[in-house]
Amino acid sequence: MQQSATKLPGDLPAGPAGMPHLAGPAAGLRQAMAAYFVDGLSTIVEIGGHLQPVSGFLRHVPESFICVDPKSEPFESDKLSGKPCRVRHIARKFQDVDLELQPGSYGLVFVGYSLKAFGSQDAVGQKLFSLMDNSAITVLEFSPNLERASEQMQCLLKRPEMETVCSLNFSIEDGAFETTEYGARRLVVLHPASGRSDAQNTAAHA
Repeated sequence: MQQSATKLPGDLPAGPAGMPHLAGPAAGLRQAMAAYFVDGLSTIVEIGGHLQPVSGFLRHVPESFICVDPKSEPFESDKLSGKPCRVRHIARKFQDVDLELQPGSYGLVFVGYSLKAFGSQDAVGQKLFSLMDNSAITVLEFSPNLERASEQMQCLLKRPEMETVCSLNFSIEDGAFETTEYGARRLVVLHPASGRSDAQNTAAHA
């Protein structure tokens, strides 16, 4: 489904709003870590992130940055950090958006992973699997104390289509984050399994 967005000048500020624990001095560590793993890729797709998009932490300026989050303000720009980049913030559930993405060209980012179902479409299903399987790399950052996220991760990390590049457990103790139960964090980086057959790759890209 085509998403229309309001054209605004310049870059959209990426500061947190509405969640006090995200205003702490270490909250941005999660985005900075995710940005490290997608460095150099021509397209970055972030699911979620309306409060503090990873775009403000990228080590490079990609050709395209897409943030899909139903809580986002619809937004488009032709610049990021003052340099040419097609920026889109799409105010929809990811299950309701069809993105034209070249397989293997993009990094897929989830910071604060906490997906929910959309109508008859499950949070974890073929739409998500296709986005992950066709990415160059997928970064998943979440709290193990969030039951919904933890249960979904068990499914995602068992899939043979993806291989783990890196897994980190850390905690944020900056005086703000520990006011919630979600200061314990985990970051997992995956890429498509190198042992997949041509037939499997073709099916994933279909």
